[in-house]
Parts: sequence; C-alpha cells; structure tokens
Amino acid sequence: MKLFLPAIVLIFAVSTSLEAAEYHVSTTGKAAAIGAANDPFDSLESARDTIRRARQEGTLKPDESVTVHVAPGDYFLNSSFELGREDSGSGNATIVYRSVKPFEAKLIGGMTIPASAWKSVDAPEVLKRLDKSVHRNVLVADLTALNIPTMKEWSNEFRGRPNAPPELFFDDRPMTVARWPNDGWVSFKTALDSGMPHDEKTEEATRNAVQKAQITFAHPAVDTARRHGGAFLYDEEGLTLRDAERFARWNVADGVWLCGYWVHDWAEEVLKVADIDTKQKILFLLGIHGYGIGGTSWSDFNERRYCVINVLEELDAPGEWFLDRKTNRLYFYPPKSIDRAAIVLSTLEQPLISLRNVEHVQFQGFSLGPTFGHGMVIQGGSNNAVLGCRIANTGQDGVQLNGGTANRVQSCDVENTGSTGIVMNGGDRKNLVPAGNMAVNNHIHHFGRWSRTYAGAFSLNGMGNIVRNNKMHDGPHLAILYGGNEHRMERNEISEVLLETSDAGAVYTGRDWTSQGNIIAENFFHDLGIPGVNHTMGIYLDDCDGGDTIERNIFYRAKRAVFIGGGRDNIVRSNLFLECFEGIYLDARGMTWKQWNTPNSGGWNLEEKAEALDYKNPPWSTRYPKLAATMSNMPKAPLGCVFANNVMIDCGQWVYFDRNVLQLLEQSNIEDNIVIASNLIVENAVKSKDAKLPPSILQLQQFRQNDPPEFRDPTKNDFRFKNETSLFNAIPTGFDIPFENIGIYVDEYRKAVP
Repeated sequence: MKLFLPAIVLIFAVSTSLEAAEYHVSTTGKAAAIGAANDPFDSLESARDTIRRARQEGTLKPDESVTVHVAPGDYFLNSSFELGREDSGSGNATIVYRSVKPFEAKLIGGMTIPASAWKSVDAPEVLKRLDKSVHRNVLVADLTALNIPTMKEWSNEFRGRPNAPPELFFDDRPMTVARWPNDGWVSFKTALDSGMPHDEKTEEATRNAVQKAQITFAHPAVDTARRHGGAFLYDEEGLTLRDAERFARWNVADGVWLCGYWVHDWAEEVLKVADIDTKQKILFLLGIHGYGIGGTSWSDFNERRYCVINVLEELDAPGEWFLDRKTNRLYFYPPKSIDRAAIVLSTLEQPLISLRNVEHVQFQGFSLGPTFGHGMVIQGGSNNAVLGCRIANTGQDGVQLNGGTANRVQSCDVENTGSTGIVMNGGDRKNLVPAGNMAVNNHIHHFGRWSRTYAGAFSLNGMGNIVRNNKMHDGPHLAILYGGNEHRMERNEISEVLLETSDAGAVYTGRDWTSQGNIIAENFFHDLGIPGVNHTMGIYLDDCDGGDTIERNIFYRAKRAVFIGGGRDNIVRSNLFLECFEGIYLDARGMTWKQWNTPNSGGWNLEEKAEALDYKNPPWSTRYPKLAATMSNMPKAPLGCVFANNVMIDCGQWVYFDRNVLQLLEQSNIEDNIVIASNLIVENAVKSKDAKLPPSILQLQQFRQNDPPEFRDPTKNDFRFKNETSLFNAIPTGFDIPFENIGIYVDEYRKAVP
C-alpha cells in the first residue's frame, strides 16, 4: 500500500504504518537527500546506508520489506557496491534493488572517454610505427589530461584476462586490442626449445630440430634446468613478404605478446616475447608456460597456433586499440564516427556488486558493465536473487554464486564476458547436503573473450545446484564445466560452442570418481564445433569420471555426442542422436594409461580424491554403494555402464568401443537401442582376432531408409516424431523428450524470447 503524503512525512509514515519502505536513487540525486521520489539519493551506497541507520534506530522494522528504485542513467563505480550480513532482508521482508526501467540503470566499472578527448595522431614517432593506410583513421586520447592514472604493464605470462586494466568498449561492444592476424591464427611446426627443463631427451630434440632447419641456434641466457621461455621457427610455412616483414617492425622493448595454443588445443596461454631473430626467423619467448611449446596433441589440429596481441604496429583495423602505458596515451581506430558514440574504458578490478553472507536481497532489471572485473559476486548467504538483469562486457565472470544456499539467477542476459557467464558453487560434499542454488531461463552467449578455455556459460561445483532452461551459444571452448555431486543440468539449449578448440566437450567433467549422481537431461545440443574438426564432444566424461546419468537429450550435428573416457556406472538412456559423427564412445584408458592412479607424478589420483571424502563410509557408502566397492572390483575397468533405449539416425557410427571394452561388455547393459542408417560395425571389433561382438550389443532394432523417420518441423529444429509411423510405434517406453519445454521462455522478468 502506498500513501501519497508530502515527502518529509513519508519517511516517518514508512517506518510506522507501512508494510514496505521505498527509496529512490537517481544520477541527478544528492547524498544528503531523503530518498523520496522528488528528492532521490545520488547512489546505491546512500540508499544502503540509510536503510542500515533506519534499522539501527528502529524506524525500519525487521519485518518491513524495502524497495530501492533506481532511475535510468549511467552510474560509474570506483569500487564495489557492497552488502554485508547487516543488509539482509528476511523471509517475509525482502530487500529489493530494482531498475525503474529494465536495463536502463547501468552500473559501469570505468569511465567515459568523451569525443572531445580524441585527436588525430601527429607524432612522427608514432606515425612511423603505424601502417600508412591508417594514419587518418587512428585517433589518440591523452589519458593523463583526463585524470586517468598510468596503468601497469601486462605480466610476462597469463591465462584469461590480463593482470592490468583497461579494456575499451564502443557503443556497448568490446573492442579488440591491436593484433595480427586480424582474424584467426598463425601456425608453426618446429619448436627449437620447448621451454621445459632440459634433459638428454630435450637436448636431442633441439639438436635434431636445429640440424633439420639448418640454422645456428643459441637461446638467450636462461637456466635451462628449469622451465623457461621456449623458441620456435616462425617462417617455415612461407609467410608473404609483407607478413614476414612485420616481425622486424615490432618493438620488442615496448612489449609484444602472443596468445597461443602451444601444445594442447584445450589450453591457451599469453606469453611475452623476449627477442626475435629476423635473419633466421626465430622467435624467443620470455613468458614461461605450463605445458611447454610444440609437440603433439590428440586433436584435429596438426600445427600449433598463435596470434600477436597488444602491439601498436598492428593497429590497422576498425575496432582495434592500443594503450601506450609509458606515455599514457590511448590509440583507437573507431569502427564508425565517434561524435555520438559511447566510448568506455573499463578499469574497475573489483566486482561491480558484492554480497557477503547476505540473505533475502534481490537485484532486478539492472545493466552491469562494462567493467574489468566480475559483474556480481554473491559469497555465501541464502535466498538472494539476480532477476531480469543484463550482465555484459565484463573482464571476468558475469555472476558468481560462491557457496550459500537457494541463491538464484533468473531470466538474465549474460554476454561478452571475459571468462565464465555464471559460476555456481555451494553445498556440502562431505556430508552430501545440496545447496539448491539455481540458474534458470538465462540467455548466455559470447563468453570466454579472454579465458579461451574452461570458461563457458556455466561452471558448477559443490553439491546439488541446478542449471535449467537456459540458452547458451557462441564460445571458443565448452558451455558447461562441472564437478561435484547431484547437479541437475536440464532443458537447456546449447549450440555454436567449441569454435576454436579440440579434444573438448560442450558439457565437460573429468578425473574424479567422486563426481557422482549428476543428471544431464532433456537438453538440446546442436551445431557444435568447427567444420572438419570431429574430435569435439557433446558431453565429455573425461579420464574415468563415473556415476552420471545422460537421458532424454537431443544431439543434432553434435560430432562425438557422448564421450566416456574410461568411466564406469554411467547411464546413457533414451537420447535422440541425429547426424552425429559418432553417437556413443567408451574406452578403457584406466587400464592402459599411466595417469590412472599415480600420486606425485601428475596423475589423476582417483583413489586419493575419494579417500579425502571418506567414500567407504556413510553417507557416501550408502548414497553411492557402487563407488564404495570400486577398489575391490577391477577399479581400472569401465564397468557397469548402461546404453539403452537410444535412437540413432544418420550417424557415422553409433558406438565406438576399444578392444578392452569389448572384452568387458558383458558387465555393461546395452539393449533396446534403435539405429537408422548408421554404421553398425563397431570399430576395432573386426580388426581384433580375439574380440567378438557379444550378444548384448546386437539387441537393437534396425530401421532402414525405406521407412524414414518423420519429424514435425526439422527446418526449425523441431525433432518431435510424428505419430503413426513404424518408428514412432517402436520407440521404447521412457523415450519422452519434452522438446517444447526446452530453452528459455517468457516470464515476469523476461518479456520476450530472442
């Protein structure tokens, strides 16, 4: 109930006779205001502090709800907006911070660079470094004149967002730090020095590479007994003359960085250059890397890849920028006229919003970003909610729910994040108590701008968290990374991920026996990976992960749809596979790979992880009895998997089992699968003299193209079967995918579906 009283009376009336208090914030407000609609505060902090004082003084009762209405405008933050335990609401009295108009109250972690600050470049020493074709296009802003302090230099090596701000945004879109090539990668084949500690083997590899290349190689003075910056030949593929000349133009003393997939196509790293030998075409690295450089990786890419970043000489395309950290001048090639553009430099390294041990607080309809750090971090607490917000252009994660219970992110748009869209942890794994944190009805896309791998739409850990009815797409690596127990990932739509990686999965977990009881159900996976790159997966249970259930999902053009790397007791049931390179894969790597259980040697240490959770005793032994008995039942073998009631249509191969798996199939359950126009021969079965297909694998119904399946509308990705076909009548009980309920939907906080 609202009372229309003079503003001066409203404060007293709210605290004595109303069930809800209301305050107002505006960019035109004042810190000394009373928070009324006609006398608003100037900031969220002023509103928060007023609520605190009112509670301390008793003028705001514990059972009164509070709503803080925030008017449209740009709110520039120099530090986090922080809420603590004392700022909590209660079950009957929620504290709500809401944007009066959705997305129009904008919290920004940086500052605007006005159009008047940009000038033409006239310094001869700078023009000499720029390509002549862009002399009239590149502008410069003196940040010192704008009272923006000098930023520190990037570190020698890093993964993810750089260790130092800023980042540049133009009309709400992230710009590109000057790079070469402008798109894609440069490749190399020959690593002269991997950068790993030298032993007899690495010394021999270097001698052989040098001899083959017919060069004189001497590494800069480093302690080769330790990890160090490596070196490689950069021109063996025959760059164009123009591109080869670039290496001589770069000013190594000012800093040159390379972002590359140096060994594995699931592990990128940014490394600073130490020196360039332009006569012999050798590039020396100063940055020290985790896996070394060169070598081979189990992937579809035969060569190592990198691009050059943060180099003034490569500022040659619309949207590129470069900050000279010595002179504090910002150079920019705007994509269009700057006259009416919003140009923002993100500098805030803290989260825009930070909640710690808070309960019953909601944020509704805000726009968060640009910022250099996280959008929002909720640490602990319970029953907090982020509703109908737009979180975009963050340097790190969009939203983090770290610990706590029953916290929720609902109907938000999360895009252009430097790292993960939404991170969800929480729950007590030791005692198997779920957290109940939830992300529902969110649209998350274009994530992993800086963290190119293991930073997807979601990261899940802990016990009992829920990811439901979300739409996620456009990422270089995975969509969901998870570990822990009894998470539910259901009714999500996942597409256009794995766009620059290999040996990776859209949904990924691995190397942990104890990650049990997770449910991946009723999701729609489609159009994954890069054309021609087949070693990418829809769901990837890596390195002996077990005890999860994959059921009633749709995999359409999902490459290797379900990939189980040596795990046991996994259930793959009642899924629809369409036009996949491979339907289901299972190997026995635990029986053959040395990493299986090798403490202190970089191994997986599966039993050690399980013992840390006391897995042989309650509550673990009662919840997961098969796990408790693992060590007494062929622990290295992938036993107890279930592949049942699946329908495979036009897949290159419906299953792959390696030789050891074929010997153990009697200890798995394979039945009632339907296969149409797929290769029914299990690879390796016909190649091995001692391996035969057991009867269980032949328990399937075969339908040929003379009786093709009919879908309601495949042109719109509606793969519900039409009735009255022989296939429909043959589908086993339990194959009831609720296609119409998958993905995002309209609700109180989302007014339209994109």
